[in-house]
Amino acid sequence: MLKQMDEMVSGLADARRRTRRIMRYWGRTIERVIVAITMPIWAIPYSIWRRRHG
Repeated sequence: MLKQMDEMVSGLADARRRTRRIMRYWGRTIERVIVAITMPIWAIPYSIWRRRHG
Protein backbone atom coordinates (compact mmCIF):
# COMPACT_ATOMS: atom_id res chain seq x y z
CA MET A 1 0.00 0.00 0.00
CA LEU A 2 2.72 2.48 0.97
CA LYS A 3 4.73 1.52 -2.09
CA GLN A 4 1.71 2.20 -4.31
CA MET A 5 1.21 5.60 -2.69
CA ASP A 6 4.88 6.42 -3.15
CA GLU A 7 4.74 5.44 -6.83
CA MET A 8 1.64 7.56 -7.30
CA VAL A 9 3.25 10.58 -5.62
CA SER A 10 6.47 10.26 -7.63
CA GLY A 11 4.40 9.83 -10.80
CA LEU A 12 2.49 13.00 -10.01
CA ALA A 13 5.72 14.89 -9.30
CA ASP A 14 7.16 13.66 -12.60
CA ALA A 15 4.03 14.69 -14.50
CA ARG A 16 4.13 18.11 -12.86
CA ARG A 17 7.79 18.52 -13.77
CA ARG A 18 7.04 17.55 -17.37
CA THR A 19 4.09 19.96 -17.48
CA ARG A 20 6.22 22.77 -16.08
CA ARG A 21 8.85 22.18 -18.78
CA ILE A 22 6.15 22.20 -21.49
CA MET A 23 4.58 25.35 -20.01
CA ARG A 24 7.94 27.12 -19.91
CA TYR A 25 8.59 26.17 -23.55
CA TRP A 26 5.11 27.28 -24.64
CA GLY A 27 5.33 30.48 -22.61
CA ARG A 28 8.48 31.43 -24.48
CA THR A 29 6.94 30.51 -27.85
CA ILE A 30 3.71 32.41 -27.15
CA GLU A 31 5.73 35.46 -26.03
CA ARG A 32 7.59 35.44 -29.35
CA VAL A 33 4.33 35.09 -31.27
CA ILE A 34 2.74 37.98 -29.33
CA VAL A 35 5.79 40.18 -29.94
CA ALA A 36 5.80 39.26 -33.64
CA ILE A 37 2.09 40.11 -33.95
CA THR A 38 2.12 43.32 -31.88
CA MET A 39 5.42 44.69 -33.21
CA PRO A 40 3.95 46.04 -36.50
CA ILE A 41 1.04 47.57 -34.57
CA TRP A 42 3.34 49.89 -32.58
CA ALA A 43 6.27 49.98 -35.02
CA ILE A 44 4.26 51.52 -37.87
CA PRO A 45 2.81 54.48 -35.91
CA TYR A 46 6.22 54.95 -34.27
CA SER A 47 7.99 55.13 -37.64
CA ILE A 48 5.35 57.57 -38.94
CA TRP A 49 5.73 59.68 -35.79
CA ARG A 50 9.52 59.64 -36.11
CA ARG A 51 9.32 60.72 -39.74
CA ARG A 52 7.00 63.58 -38.80
CA HIS A 53 9.12 64.76 -35.83
CA GLY A 54 12.64 64.60 -37.21
